[in-house]
Amino acid sequence: MYEAFAITGIVGSIICAVGDYFLYRCQGTDSVRIGEAKKIESNWEKAPTSDFIISGALASISIPLYYLGFVAFAHQIAIQNRAMGIAYFIVLSIGAMGGVAFHLNACFMPLIYKSIMKNNGSLKMVEDLYSIMSKATGVSAFLTYLILVFVNSIWVWIVIFTGIVAVPKVMCLLTPLVFLVTGILLSKFSKIFHTFPLAVTNTLGIGGIAVTALISMM
Repeated sequence: MYEAFAITGIVGSIICAVGDYFLYRCQGTDSVRIGEAKKIESNWEKAPTSDFIISGALASISIPLYYLGFVAFAHQIAIQNRAMGIAYFIVLSIGAMGGVAFHLNACFMPLIYKSIMKNNGSLKMVEDLYSIMSKATGVSAFLTYLILVFVNSIWVWIVIFTGIVAVPKVMCLLTPLVFLVTGILLSKFSKIFHTFPLAVTNTLGIGGIAVTALISMM
């Protein structure tokens, strides 16, 4: 059963990465941050509405799927260290649930911006609404990102290096933080990846944990 969970986690991360691409692909080199707080992308206005709708739909489907990869990895930890496996399961469950809200909120803002500007609203109206939403969701968004990328990666490194999960040490590279750093370096030094959304690399790194879980079962 847990092998199926790991495979599902891999598939879910790929689907979610596609959703991330649709959400952030409008933020190319010609997009600039506008407004007093510089939180609004100028390209939101011309980006297809379907991009954000598709992204939200894919996230709603894929995050529960990649969550099963965390379940599979937690099971592999629990075989050697039950307490640590349960703790990983609880922490990453919180992160995954927050991930859905985080992604949908990121999809809502461009749609709200497009709707307000289409109906002759002002940029100030959008900024005020963005500010309210940020106050309501800012802390949870920060914690979600912290858990899914940083806490998750460090936890995986610990259980691999201590031998709790018996896989080659090179599997430590298949983590969100390593993928994020790789994405940053590629965007800085490669013209091909200059405008590639970094969120995609994070999500593929989440799939890497499911791959590690699957390999540890073999």
